[in-house]
Amino acid sequence: MRRFRRLLIAAALPLICLSCSQRDGNTWDPTVYKALKAVLKDSRGRYAVFDFDKTSIVHDISQALWVYQIEHLEFAKAPEHLFMDGIPDSGREIYPGLTLAAFGSGLKAEYDSLRTMLDAGASLGDIHSTPTYLDFRAKMHCLLCRMDGIFERNISYLWMPGLLAGYTEEQARSLVKDAIREHLGKDRIAVEDWKSPDGLWEGRVERGIFFSPEMKKLYREMKRSGIDAYVCSASLELIVEELACDPVLGPGLPPERVFGLRFVPSDTLRVSFDPDYPQPMGSGKVECIKECIAPEYGGRGPVLVAGDSNGDVPMLSSFSDMAKGLIIDVGRNPDSPIGRLAARARTEGAAGTYLLQTSFVPSEGSI
Repeated sequence: MRRFRRLLIAAALPLICLSCSQRDGNTWDPTVYKALKAVLKDSRGRYAVFDFDKTSIVHDISQALWVYQIEHLEFAKAPEHLFMDGIPDSGREIYPGLTLAAFGSGLKAEYDSLRTMLDAGASLGDIHSTPTYLDFRAKMHCLLCRMDGIFERNISYLWMPGLLAGYTEEQARSLVKDAIREHLGKDRIAVEDWKSPDGLWEGRVERGIFFSPEMKKLYREMKRSGIDAYVCSASLELIVEELACDPVLGPGLPPERVFGLRFVPSDTLRVSFDPDYPQPMGSGKVECIKECIAPEYGGRGPVLVAGDSNGDVPMLSSFSDMAKGLIIDVGRNPDSPIGRLAARARTEGAAGTYLLQTSFVPSEGSI
């Protein structure tokens, strides 16, 4: 890990400094930096709301867990996994002539074979070179990719964390911690090709998660400035908490300031959303903020909202008392809702409502 060189700060400069470290990679855009300092200076007693995946962190914590579960063959045995948990109609075809139910049965057969090898003492390294494993992981990726083409987006939001089904919350949190340790602080955000030996199933998978010094510093400076930071994420709440609430690896938020998807209360995790809670997906993020956060601040909206995707557009555009909306540019389609907000930010600059900041993706070898 490279040492981050501290910038020398002249005594005449304000105490608020969002970027006190430099590395090979992106730092705050000067226009964004100046505008954020102004928000921090004048907003004591207010609150800010951040998306988590690809906004607070680089990449996606749920996908990091998903990769970890596949590579370590960590799926609960009770109930037996069919890999179709949370999918409402497994009779639909994932590909012509192949139903989701049949696809899931094939995944289960491969997984059971791989677990038998692991339980018999085979190493993960040896297992990872087998045709069965290479086929299993490539199919898992294809299932994830096809999900949005078959169902509404909220089904994939349910399916991926639903792979924790059967674990207790304590077991699930332990698994998330292990995934964070493995994926956080890699030498770079890597891309791998997952391809089955017969060439029928393949896709590109990103590995690694990264909490940039810049974003960690922003969270800390909000606390110093008397602004309460919240996370509002479409990832499962218990997954996000393990990093967002960590005082060393993450910003150390109290759990009551982290809002994510919630399953129905149960002794072991069940793949069903809690109907008594505003699930923070798309417009649900606005509902969650209004019901769960704003009442603590006299009904006022957040002074700052940060996001990166179409799912964040509702909360970026629903609060008239929001001072700034921070958009993390991860290269979304310019014709998409978030792409149009990004274009507006480029046009209006610091005087406008929205600020556009390039994602803090680490360059190779920079972590």
